[in-house]
Amino acid sequence: MTIQPRLRILVVIYGAFLAHTLEVWLFGTTYYLLDTYFNVGTFSTLSQNKMEFFDFVYFSVVVYTSVGFGDIYPIGHMRLIAGVEALTGLLMIGWSASFTYLMMEKLWLDHRKPHHKK
Repeated sequence: MTIQPRLRILVVIYGAFLAHTLEVWLFGTTYYLLDTYFNVGTFSTLSQNKMEFFDFVYFSVVVYTSVGFGDIYPIGHMRLIAGVEALTGLLMIGWSASFTYLMMEKLWLDHRKPHHKK
């Protein structure tokens, strides 16, 4: 069974999006657990509200994508984990873009080759 080239590209793009989403949620969950149960560090917010689970996921998205809004920031050892997440996001987003480009180039060439019927 062969998959059409355009469908393969969609699989690559949605697969990369899903992988990045899972990584963000993994980091967000880790922040939540470390802050709530292990006292590794904490977070401060501009609104001074207590952080809830989705605040940690939001912070993870901001760090992973290197947006850096600054409305939530880590204190203590959480700063190191946030730095590692930013580096991970930079590497993984760059790798995904490169991989997607290479797949598109390969599939574009495969798509242009004449297909001979047997």
